[in-house]
Amino acid sequence: MAEKADRKLVPLPIKTNSGSWRNEWDSAVRKAYHRFVPLRLRTKIGKVRFERQEKYFKRHMAEFILDDTRKTDILKIFSLLKNEGYITFPEVDPLIQKKYATRKPKIGQDSNTGLFYVIVDGKKLFYERGLDEKAVRDSFNTVSLEQDYASPHRYFTADSYFVGVMGSNQLSEDSFGVAEGDIVVDAGAGEGNFALSVIDKASKVYIIEGDAKWCEALKQTFLPYKEKVEVIQKYLSDTSDNDTITLVDLVEKYRVSKIDFLKMDIEGYESRALQGGIKGGDLVDINKMAICVYHNPEDEGKVSNFMSQQGYKFYLTKGYIVFSDSKNPPIRKAVLRAYR
Repeated sequence: MAEKADRKLVPLPIKTNSGSWRNEWDSAVRKAYHRFVPLRLRTKIGKVRFERQEKYFKRHMAEFILDDTRKTDILKIFSLLKNEGYITFPEVDPLIQKKYATRKPKIGQDSNTGLFYVIVDGKKLFYERGLDEKAVRDSFNTVSLEQDYASPHRYFTADSYFVGVMGSNQLSEDSFGVAEGDIVVDAGAGEGNFALSVIDKASKVYIIEGDAKWCEALKQTFLPYKEKVEVIQKYLSDTSDNDTITLVDLVEKYRVSKIDFLKMDIEGYESRALQGGIKGGDLVDINKMAICVYHNPEDEGKVSNFMSQQGYKFYLTKGYIVFSDSKNPPIRKAVLRAYR
């Protein structure tokens, strides 16, 4: 086991993708919490939350443990949490997490828009208006950790490039990612790190993000690629209106011939959005999907059943994500990768 890291240096993640006024409020509260509550106190609060969740887990284990393997995995995670304190990704080496948390990326401010950006691999990744340099740095490091090679939140296998992720010698057991010339849909884009990771390979990228603040930043990030990027200021859902759009309507309105890769991280609306892709009983033409299934307790089952019904092969990423709030069960699978 790696040497124990100082857990106070590992910040609780700030989720930035928002799907409603409530998500925006929650995001603001989280930002204030990280900015004004001292690390020492946050650590104590995290410990209390963990102890409460552990009691819940022991009382209700039979309700959400699917098999003996899952049970063994989760008991192992609780053992890690007891050693390291609360961390979202307990199976990622604490020393690696510390490196992400303390990393100091190069940050600039655009003179025309006033928006801050991170320079990553020669590209500018812009952030929403109102964030200061510290918030930008913390957000960039947190989102990069989410996509580390050992993270359960990673959309791709380890053989695929992702902006902001530190190097690793880890080898992939398979290959799952965006190929040269692919048509890509990024639903729940947030700051756009996923789309920026594939922009050089993809022939076309449709970015779906309903938050106006993020859309302003996204348009700046992808200004150099405006000929092959479409930023759509809507939320992906099972209905289409002024604020939302379905996969069926996306394909028809924008004349999308096919979708080679769909990434979906939309705060618990993933299952509904998939239903919005059904026409005549079948899903629109999508080859690969990376779908977040951790936002709601039932999402793993719903999305898995959907993929089975539509004839896709799929698997869940290795490892688990741990919640810092009162959501139960507190330990869940993070991402489902589907392909055909």
